[in-house]
Amino acid sequence: MLAFYAARADHLEARIRPAVANGTWVLCDRFADSTRAYQGVAGGVDAAAVEAIDRLVVGATQPDLTLLLDAPVELGMARAGVRNGHDEPDRFESERTEFFERVRQCYLARAAREPARFRVIDAGGSPAQVEQAVRDAMGPLLAASGKP
Repeated sequence: MLAFYAARADHLEARIRPAVANGTWVLCDRFADSTRAYQGVAGGVDAAAVEAIDRLVVGATQPDLTLLLDAPVELGMARAGVRNGHDEPDRFESERTEFFERVRQCYLARAAREPARFRVIDAGGSPAQVEQAVRDAMGPLLAASGKP
């Protein structure tokens, strides 16, 4: 967990905070919620410890919008195997189904607690369907910003 937050601290200082200060939009593939889910809930790191480190590292630099691409664990694992293209899974892909179910439930619980920030996207559909759902979820934020 500390290694992930060290990398996040560096990324925040070098990229995210300067971009936000300049009025640039920032998109992240993963952010602090992934550490809560993977290292915290699924990995067994105490939630209070994760939150304490998060407050120190991330602080007020919080996402305006988080898109949670949700699909059943079995579907996600099958897609990861195809995307990986290797015979051997990486460290996370080698985890058991139960691990990923805990990750998924953590994300869904966070989304339920923070509905103003999260948009849960059904990622079980086709790429075109998921893309349209993402566009629909981002529409209000884009419209409010006045950016195309």
